[in-house]
Amino acid sequence: MKKILLTLAALALSAAAFAQDREIDLEELGELNKIEITSGGKVETDLNLAFPMYFGASTLVGTNYKGAWSGINNHHFLDMRTPKNFVYGLQLADLRIRYNALDVSLGLRWTFMDFTFADSAITLRQAESPLGKVYFPTPIAAETSTYDGRKSKIHASYFGIPLRLGLKFGKAMVYAGGSVEMLTGGYTKYKRPKYRSRCKEVFNPFRATVEGGFNYGGLGVFVMYGLTPLFQESLSDARTLTFGVTLGM
Repeated sequence: MKKILLTLAALALSAAAFAQDREIDLEELGELNKIEITSGGKVETDLNLAFPMYFGASTLVGTNYKGAWSGINNHHFLDMRTPKNFVYGLQLADLRIRYNALDVSLGLRWTFMDFTFADSAITLRQAESPLGKVYFPTPIAAETSTYDGRKSKIHASYFGIPLRLGLKFGKAMVYAGGSVEMLTGGYTKYKRPKYRSRCKEVFNPFRATVEGGFNYGGLGVFVMYGLTPLFQESLSDARTLTFGVTLGM
């Protein structure tokens, strides 16, 4: 999945570079995905498809261990390799209303978040405890003797409804907003040998964020903070801080 997303990212950034070289405004290219609902008056309304795209990385903040995880001797197992925590988001559609400089959008977004453990020797596995079935950090060496020790990850995917309030001045826009999201999948995995196991239960089933960014001519930067813990609240208070670039407005 990550290779597919990286390919999409490369194609999108190549298109951006091509557009810049040919002096084609990415914002104008985005007009191809716009369906006008009302226009010509003070208030303009349209439906946008498949933009913007988000590419970035994410780190965990406020990692406070609770419940079953508070009894683990190594309290650093959620340390992450931030540069390798790949994040991809796609705004599948949004309804946008513009009045003078004010730009308001309500959309539907799919987000993929990939986290790489700093301690590549461990993974998360379900086990019995006095609290019932919970996930504990587990040495991968206990599962296989051929693991090369390089990549141990977890990932989660979400469908969400983002709301954005922006101020647009010519080709530039500054915006702030937030989203509510529902978890659609969760896995823990490592490579060489390749292994993936479902672990949706370890994640918080709901996610809320606040976010903001700046965009110029269809290229921009964003930052996003998770108001809700990434994991079940009984395990950790860790929240996500995500940042990166956007393609499309």
